[in-house]
Amino acid sequence: MNIREYNKDHLKERAGVMPAAPVEVDAPQSGDPLLFWTQHEKDPIEVNLHPLANGQRGASQTGGDSRFIAFSARPRLILQLAPAIEEAVLYAGKATVHSYLNTLRDWWRILDAVEAAAATAGQPMTRVDDVRLLTQVHSEYAHRSGMHRTNFSKFCTLANATLRALGTRQMYWESPEDVGVQKHIPPEEQRKALRIALKRSCRNVLERWAKSDRLSQIAVEPEDPEEANLYRHVHYMRNIQNKTGKVLPTPNELRDGVPQSTLNYRGIYMGPLRESIFPSGRDADAVWYLCLVNTGWNPSTLIALDATKKFLFDHFKDDPNDSHRRFVLSPQTYELIGEKERAGGKEQVVTGQWKTQDGPGHLIKTYLERVAPLRELLNQQLIQEKLKYEKMEREGAGYSERAAQFAEVKSIEQGCRSVWLHVVNGGNIAWISNSAPRRLYCVNGAAVTYVDEVVHLLNAQRVATNEQRVKHKETLLTPLAPVPRVRAKDFRVWFADYVYRASNGNILQVKKALGHSRLRTSIGYVDSNILNQEASDAARRFLNILEGELDAGRIDLAILAYLYRHGELSPEQEDLLVQSRTLPKSRMNVACKDALHPPSHIKATADEACDVQRCMLCPENAVLLPESLDGIAMRVEELRALQGFLPIGTWAEDRYDIELKNNLMALRKFDLNRSLTKRQKWARAIAAGEHYVPGVPLASSP
Repeated sequence: MNIREYNKDHLKERAGVMPAAPVEVDAPQSGDPLLFWTQHEKDPIEVNLHPLANGQRGASQTGGDSRFIAFSARPRLILQLAPAIEEAVLYAGKATVHSYLNTLRDWWRILDAVEAAAATAGQPMTRVDDVRLLTQVHSEYAHRSGMHRTNFSKFCTLANATLRALGTRQMYWESPEDVGVQKHIPPEEQRKALRIALKRSCRNVLERWAKSDRLSQIAVEPEDPEEANLYRHVHYMRNIQNKTGKVLPTPNELRDGVPQSTLNYRGIYMGPLRESIFPSGRDADAVWYLCLVNTGWNPSTLIALDATKKFLFDHFKDDPNDSHRRFVLSPQTYELIGEKERAGGKEQVVTGQWKTQDGPGHLIKTYLERVAPLRELLNQQLIQEKLKYEKMEREGAGYSERAAQFAEVKSIEQGCRSVWLHVVNGGNIAWISNSAPRRLYCVNGAAVTYVDEVVHLLNAQRVATNEQRVKHKETLLTPLAPVPRVRAKDFRVWFADYVYRASNGNILQVKKALGHSRLRTSIGYVDSNILNQEASDAARRFLNILEGELDAGRIDLAILAYLYRHGELSPEQEDLLVQSRTLPKSRMNVACKDALHPPSHIKATADEACDVQRCMLCPENAVLLPESLDGIAMRVEELRALQGFLPIGTWAEDRYDIELKNNLMALRKFDLNRSLTKRQKWARAIAAGEHYVPGVPLASSP
């Protein structure tokens, strides 16, 4: 028996390794109540209230935005509000901070406008430099100016918190009414077309990556021009990487001392070089949008996936150590877990098959493998930037320098966490973030998002398809309508609508798919985003149809119903409607095409209009109308009463069995519930003796 020996000296094996920088760095302290940093866990931001204290007079102070509206300085007022502002945004994210700053700027302009209006009216008022000088006049002016309810409420909350701290009575202003934003879900055909377009663009990216990897392994340039171009860029980029030892060489290193014109002559261009190996911004958007479509998550949840944590797992049912399975050759199912920050970090779970090429699990796994070198490079940069910041702290650098360096550290930290890294021109690394919509693309001279560009190209294809249909005289096909503008957050509504329809209105399925904690949240979401929109669209559509019919000088319920349910009415259909209304009708309200010439098996009186009126025995002449339901149901119950009275020979000889069968088949053309209701009504009337059945003697009638 020996005593186990433990090696406690690890210094030798780790010699030469640079120690890691501290995990966390603290934000610099300015000592100024109007200048502080938030303490958000992942994305702190500097809050500068000095523009509100000093005022902003021109667009030059806002980066040249010509739409900027100036406001005056109110140093005492902002100093009073500063503690309440700091408390409100201390742990908030960037979007919330920007929202509060925009609210304050709007209220500064309201105060300026009220004072200017009072001066113009010859009734100058005291300048508001103290929160206690706010009056109902300012509230009324904010209402009349159309201020949003959120901005109004935020400022009231800050003002009331300040008034409480000063020991003064709070304000009890009435907030503006919510402005009803009209939402609209495009038809399923348009949504499907956009999903297919996004899927195709993402598949093109995946195919190009696979082709790039394959071409990097061969030594002979392929004959295909497209593959040959990619081959040249991939091999040139790999050679420069090996030569410089860098993941992302600089532009000068990429040229390798060769003039740009010479490289262009060889078929090598600077733009596609980095994109031949790493994802570009377009590639990142293509993969990100398809993941957004297939997960049903909020955009912020998908962006916030933390690559420093494990969030993509093999499903537990594929565990090789599971005693209930004899063996697992390879995992088949994955589990993707995101965190919804607005719900306190609640987990959002998506499961799927690894083999699904367009599924979020496969896409994210492939993307993470593609950008792994970029993430390692960012981690190295982060260590250097943290050490640089610590050095500034030790040497007592100025606040502005430390603040700039701290912002750089936090920016790189965000990049290290982000899944969606990509390269940009100049050799820098960027990523998709929540800060603002990425308008990297151009449509008709305007900067737009990726999905806007896809919608624009899709609509161009649909216009071309419509022109081809007209050219080939395919007039029976409905023209393809253009897809409306789509925002990233709309895909969650589309996903919820799909689940709601596919599950036949099962709200529990919607709750599970959207990751809601409470059932009432799912009910409210469906009501506000799906059902209310559907009802509004239906009402608007009917009113538009009604207005068009009024302009045409007619109100026809049959035409209104057809236009609402099926769309445009053709001239042939209008002629058919007029013709059907001129046809004679039987007591069953079934129209007849030729009542003067009934077939012989009807046994009608010769040389006279059909007086038998057993319409379902004459399918060649019978015309079913919407109002025929009641008469057909009546005839079915009459035949059932006759069946119990007539001898079987007479029943078969006079073809009552065929008539009953045809009437029952005719009822299938109408709504089932309405048909059953009508039959029950006539069955009760016959049983009670309130309706006489032709052919049944009165003494024998039920």
